[in-house]
Amino acid sequence: MIYLDKAAHQLEEVVVGRRGYENPAWEIIRLAMKNADTHNFQGQEDFQYQSKMRTNIFLADINKEFTERKLIASAIKRMEAIDSLKKDDNGKPLIPMYVSHSEQKVSYNAKGRAEDRDQFYYKEAFLGPEFENQFKEGLDNEKTTVNFYQHWLRFLRYDFASPLNPSFKNFYDFELVTYEKIDKDWCYKINYIPRRENDQTFGGTIWITDEEKGFAIKKVYAEIGRKSPLNFIDSITVEQKMAPLDTTQIWFPYQQNIKLWVGGKLKENWQKFLVDIETENTFITQDSTINFEEVDTTTFAMIDTVKQMPTVKSAAKIADIAVTGYYRMGGFDFGPLTVLYAQNNVEEHRIQVGGLTNTQWNKNLIGGGYVAYGTNDQEWKWGAMAKYILNHDTWTFLYARAQHSLQRLGAGITYPGQDPYLWISQAWGTYSNPYYLDEAKLIAGTYISEGIQLRGQFTYKDENYFATELTDTLAFSNITTAEIGGSIIFDFGKRYVSSRHLNRYVAANGKLPTISLSYQRGLPSVLGATDSYHKVEFNLSHRFKLGTIGRLDYGISSGWTPSTVPFPLLFVHRGNNLRYIYSGSSYNLMGFGEFMSDQYASIRVFHHFEGLVLNRLPLLKKWNAKTFVLSNILWGSVSDANQTANVNPWDENSTSFGSLDPSTPYVEVGGGVENIFRMVKVMFIYRATYQENASRKYGIMFAFSPEF
Repeated sequence: MIYLDKAAHQLEEVVVGRRGYENPAWEIIRLAMKNADTHNFQGQEDFQYQSKMRTNIFLADINKEFTERKLIASAIKRMEAIDSLKKDDNGKPLIPMYVSHSEQKVSYNAKGRAEDRDQFYYKEAFLGPEFENQFKEGLDNEKTTVNFYQHWLRFLRYDFASPLNPSFKNFYDFELVTYEKIDKDWCYKINYIPRRENDQTFGGTIWITDEEKGFAIKKVYAEIGRKSPLNFIDSITVEQKMAPLDTTQIWFPYQQNIKLWVGGKLKENWQKFLVDIETENTFITQDSTINFEEVDTTTFAMIDTVKQMPTVKSAAKIADIAVTGYYRMGGFDFGPLTVLYAQNNVEEHRIQVGGLTNTQWNKNLIGGGYVAYGTNDQEWKWGAMAKYILNHDTWTFLYARAQHSLQRLGAGITYPGQDPYLWISQAWGTYSNPYYLDEAKLIAGTYISEGIQLRGQFTYKDENYFATELTDTLAFSNITTAEIGGSIIFDFGKRYVSSRHLNRYVAANGKLPTISLSYQRGLPSVLGATDSYHKVEFNLSHRFKLGTIGRLDYGISSGWTPSTVPFPLLFVHRGNNLRYIYSGSSYNLMGFGEFMSDQYASIRVFHHFEGLVLNRLPLLKKWNAKTFVLSNILWGSVSDANQTANVNPWDENSTSFGSLDPSTPYVEVGGGVENIFRMVKVMFIYRATYQENASRKYGIMFAFSPEF
């Protein structure tokens, strides 16, 4: 006989079962995983479907005090003159900020694991900065169709464990609730609960068909809660219903709704943004007719009327300047504003003005440039560029630029249209290895198939080196080159968004690495060029999940030239002149122009532990901080021929230049904490080799990188 104390609250749960008892939900989950290859829509068969997508972004969770503010009250009044505002579950109004409707015909190619989309309708309106089609492409259905058959599901750059992950028992507790009918299919209803609320997991319910339908996923409800590692996301919910394609065993989502509540983690009682993405997919058969509902124009009209308010226009303009670095004037952007003024030891005071056209002027063509003047060197600098997109689907483009500019060896070349915030580090500070550059460049590129891009280019450069108060008399002062080159880039699975200046940014990373192989040939006697050379470079970058121990980002690169050339034409390894600011593309404790090679190999590793350590500590896990380690390793050498032929042009007493010992790599190692205040990295970096003449052996550095 078993007696229980009357203080029943002391007993939370009792499980009574025979020895060897197993949770009955586990076997159903195993059977669903066993049949995943049969039912997974991203599998081995081609198919077609038609998709309709509706995206709305609302300002949500607003209180009475907020709605009574003059601007907000006026905006609400204008909207409600058109129609009543939607309300949330608590009866609070939802203020529309963005709306889009799209319709597409989609063909899935199993061999290439890719989709060909023919979008025949699109309309959007945005109450905010004019980011052009970044919303359109970033929220595209191709990026937001969730596949729960995958072991890891990516949301906003983080990988969350699927309920069908092979290690499901490590991530979730499962409960078989009931056996019920969904539409015409009998299903097992199973609740799944995260074992640790801070892990990258969901919580929710999954319905799996019985044996007659092969244990396929029929329906899913998944929620990422407030205690997830996502920074600015209060929560995410995904609701999805599946159906088989025609007579096949492939099950595809015919309904999906994703909701993201953005901003709630910043402050508990702060207004949030609700991103609501509804998708309907209809499968195309011989006898099917597609008739989607007509587009609701009410929300479009609401946003358009509020956009005409002067205060709203001003707020949107300020936000646009902060994001892009340019001041927009219709089809022309003035800037970049970040380098209207700069100081350095060559120019002393640098004044620069310029601008670019944008896609409002022409969706396929942009052009622009700048002029700059230095008060100390009294030299005018200028640059001009143009880019024309012949085909957006294959990203077939022509690009041209010309410039007369001030540069420094080892820092990378500045040019018109360059990222406004990257230009800051290159325009300010001490130019230890300066030269004036006259450059003309032509590039053409296109995708010849999904994930395979070809590029070709021609570059003319006349580099005029000069001494400063920091350097001695020059050993030589001029290098002129005319170069042709080509490259092939493999970026399968990577998806891009294009900016209003026709630059491309990664919207989604595939599982495969990005690989590029390039070749350059220096042509002597062309346009006065004096140097003949060959250069080959290889680059690989990849990000992938390492199970529960985090996410690894790594890059491998190598280069080789068999030619004897002036050393600025070797591979000049990029240093960092900003003492406390970390640069992911540089060797952060290496000086500009410190090392050069005619053959090199490097590997960069940045491992994010994703809260593996700090999420287990009771006091620290509330901060959502995460640890990481990094390492940058560079092997390089210079041939005897290049060592003999070269001297240092900035030091008349030196007969050589900085190069690496082939037997000893340059090594930086470090680690730190990221996600401090949800946007700051702090790291300690140590220069493990080549310390004798180093200006810094170690550094405490910071990086500002807000991430969801």
